[in-house]
Amino acid sequence: MKLSKIVAATATAAAVISLAACSDDSSDPKTSKSATSSEASSAAEAAPAELPTAEELNAILAVATDPAAPVEQKVATVQGGETAPELFETMTASKQESGANFQVVPPILPGYTPNSVLATVNFTLPGKEAQPAENVEFIYENGTWKLSQSWACTLIKNTVAPEQIPAMCADPAAPAPEGQPAPEQAPAPEAPAPEQAPAPEAPAPQ
Repeated sequence: MKLSKIVAATATAAAVISLAACSDDSSDPKTSKSATSSEASSAAEAAPAELPTAEELNAILAVATDPAAPVEQKVATVQGGETAPELFETMTASKQESGANFQVVPPILPGYTPNSVLATVNFTLPGKEAQPAENVEFIYENGTWKLSQSWACTLIKNTVAPEQIPAMCADPAAPAPEGQPAPEQAPAPEAPAPEQAPAPEAPAPQ
């Protein structure tokens, strides 16, 4: 597989060099070389990463919920984790309090984008049967695999009380938490009282 990729890359590079040689003689060779390097760099960045193993993805979940792991390591395990470090406090506390366990099982399949994969995660609680969550998405970002933000929030919502859900995962349409008064509704405008018809005049005595 790697050999075929190398052969394909070599053929592509040869084609680019041939096109550059056939271009206008007045073109700057340095500019052509720079453009070729830039194109190669972009292609390398867009190339899909190799599929991870179930063990590698389990290690990511283990770090995310490890109370001894530094925050710097934890934020690199969930997509967008650097913007919500409180997410990991909730994940860790949830695992400790409930005894919940997450286990990635093979197979690991290609995801919705070139740099994503889908996996099945078995969710277990003490004394209960494992509940499989299918198509859990992991994203390859900044050179490492991460649990997608949407699935991190899904796992949290299934293990903590609603008031413990971090803002990153809160439903904007959810009702206000208990203890906070709901916004008062403005009273409806009072309708004007209906005017009474005048009493009929009594006939004059004859």
